[in-house]
Amino acid sequence: MKNFSPRAFGYGYPMPLLMISTYDENGTVNVMNLHWCTMNHGGYINLGVGTNKKTHENIEKMGAFTVALATQDLMKEADFFGSVSGYRDPDKFAKTGLKATQSKYVNAPILEKSTVVIECELTEIVRGTHIHAIVGRMVNIAVDESVLNEKGKIDAKKTGMLFFDSFSNGYFTLGDKVGNSWNEGRAFLSLNR
Repeated sequence: MKNFSPRAFGYGYPMPLLMISTYDENGTVNVMNLHWCTMNHGGYINLGVGTNKKTHENIEKMGAFTVALATQDLMKEADFFGSVSGYRDPDKFAKTGLKATQSKYVNAPILEKSTVVIECELTEIVRGTHIHAIVGRMVNIAVDESVLNEKGKIDAKKTGMLFFDSFSNGYFTLGDKVGNSWNEGRAFLSLNR
């Protein structure tokens, strides 16, 4: 094994690239890209959004946000949203030519052309010594029917979702399915302990 410093590790392993959408107090749409996100049991989502971001300010003021998968079809826009601050350019969303509609469930925009959008209301902001997280309750998940399989379930490959890889500063798509969760390790259940 070769050892690296934590700084050389960058942001870590490849993670889904997401677009976080909010309104400001004037109803202007702001979108940032983000890959620091986790989900909790019970329908909650945690975002690692810094306090110096327009998105953070909007979420605190408006109490809501949406989380959309960045896809191959939206790669240029998602990259732009992560390159330009909403403070420096309040009209960055309009510059992309994308459209947004008001969520029926929360006070936040839904980006048109998104295949999967999680609509969230703010529940708390955790401010710790080594962690800062925006916690939202998932109120609805809007899914474009084109990404559903024959059983009506989301087909991850059909979503066109992107992953951000900090090792190469690149965007990647989902690879092939190689196993079944909670099934591949069953062979070990029969072993004597």
